Amino acid sequence: MAPKKNIVIIGAGTAGIETAQGLSKALDPSEWSIKLVSDRPFHLHYLALLRVLVTEDGGFAEKAINPLDRIFQPGRPDEVVVGNATSVQDGVVNLEDGRQLPYDYLVLATGTTWAGPLTFPKSVDGKDKWIADWREKFRTASDIVILGAGAVGIELSGELKNYYPNKNVTVIHGDVLPMNTTYPDKFRRRIVERWEALGVNFVLGDRGSLPQGDYTSITTDKGQTIKADLVVPTWGGRRNTAFLKSFDPTIVTAEGNIRVLPTLRVPLSNGKANVYAVGDVIDWQEQKQLAKVPYHVAVVVPNILASIQGQKAPKVYGGFMEAILLPAGPSAGVMYLPLLWGIIFGDWVSSMLKAKTLFVAKAQALTGYA
Repeated sequence: MAPKKNIVIIGAGTAGIETAQGLSKALDPSEWSIKLVSDRPFHLHYLALLRVLVTEDGGFAEKAINPLDRIFQPGRPDEVVVGNATSVQDGVVNLEDGRQLPYDYLVLATGTTWAGPLTFPKSVDGKDKWIADWREKFRTASDIVILGAGAVGIELSGELKNYYPNKNVTVIHGDVLPMNTTYPDKFRRRIVERWEALGVNFVLGDRGSLPQGDYTSITTDKGQTIKADLVVPTWGGRRNTAFLKSFDPTIVTAEGNIRVLPTLRVPLSNGKANVYAVGDVIDWQEQKQLAKVPYHVAVVVPNILASIQGQKAPKVYGGFMEAILLPAGPSAGVMYLPLLWGIIFGDWVSSMLKAKTLFVAKAQALTGYA
């Protein structure tokens, strides 16, 4: 009997898990084995983590963070491998502890590392302490300054004002409006209006730095002094791709993204066609959002299956519309839908679609803990 062939997927975020499950369901277990590599023994559902860090309300920690032991159906040869991928060679993934995982196909789903409170430790005990520590920081602070008004900074400020309405919360952002120019000014102004109604203060067109040591205030680049006993960075994330440069430096952009063809295959300099990428790491002109992951997976899975059969890739990725929904606690928020003239929705739609539940049931179903 011929030895089984292997598909290795690096990264057990939503993109990696959905890809692994899609391939697992389609491939003959007597011929193929899937190895899903994760640097931690649990899945983080990032859409809910800011609320997890702010409050115990709703028990979101137990719903948004789940073990990885139920990813695959029982009886299959597929497995989750907990370890840190440190390098890739042609046909082999090397882990920090010395293990080597041979592959016939490789999928890169390594995701993003965030600044500040979303930089979760990789152990279970470390994760639990991280949550407890940030909850205590938010509980005891009186004047909170958030650096950055991207989605993370905006959502965090909304969560804080929802659960701690008497705290002073200020958001500092380098642009003259929150978010970025992907979204029209009318929507960005609506964010300011709704969040100011919650009591959030904005300092726009200015920047701040994380203070060192003890502090009671922060001074912006333009010289404005703001009272602060807790400063929280929420700057844009960094792609987890540095370890790939020794594998093939041509596939990693200056920004850390992975170059892909429309088939989401990675164009290797050696000409091989057995490496793909999904999720935040792909070099595509789009905002990095969980909502886009199913559309990536719907391209990668059938294209790998076709390649195994020696067939031409049947799917190409064409992007997805830049919609966004920003919650401010469970009952408030704003949503932008880029249809017609550009539709903006308020609290009720935001709460019903996302803010109330933050899609934790989907995360539980994904990991087998529904």
